[in-house]
Amino acid sequence: MIEVMVAIAVGLALDCFSAAFAVGACWERVRAFAPLVLATSFGAFQAGMMWLGWAGGSLLEAMVHYDHWIAFILLAAVGAHMIHEGLRGEVMRCEPMTLRMLIALSTATSIDALAVGFSAPLIGLAVAGMSIAAGLASFILAILGYFMGSRIRSLAGKRAPIFGGAMLILLGLRILLEHMG
Repeated sequence: MIEVMVAIAVGLALDCFSAAFAVGACWERVRAFAPLVLATSFGAFQAGMMWLGWAGGSLLEAMVHYDHWIAFILLAAVGAHMIHEGLRGEVMRCEPMTLRMLIALSTATSIDALAVGFSAPLIGLAVAGMSIAAGLASFILAILGYFMGSRIRSLAGKRAPIFGGAMLILLGLRILLEHMG
């Protein structure tokens, strides 16, 4: 069962990797702790949404039917903004990572964990272990994604935000298409 838990945790964390990659590609100068704040938020939201799905059960079931649309809209909006700024041709000075943006990205990347939380007991997974695994995997992959994105920024220069924005939109589209069948 550990293998299943790890596979699910890494699968959930790949969204965090992609979003952190986009952030790393955009933000030229960041404070030293920004990658840790981003990774901690992603990990906490993954674990929290897992618990919320488990605890909410049928109360939140209606929301799960629209989770893919919520994730798509949030990611597409942030991605479109990054592309727009990148196409202006100037050296992009991305807005600072605000609490609002951090929460939007954390929510968008963790909505799938809500559905996994609903189904964890049905497939014999303990929600505590699953949420810890998902949070930890998200934390690790977010840091890795952030630094890989910052490396792309140094290679691609002022056009890196276009790549990062496109990656966010594609991530949202992938989530939308996976859930629509």
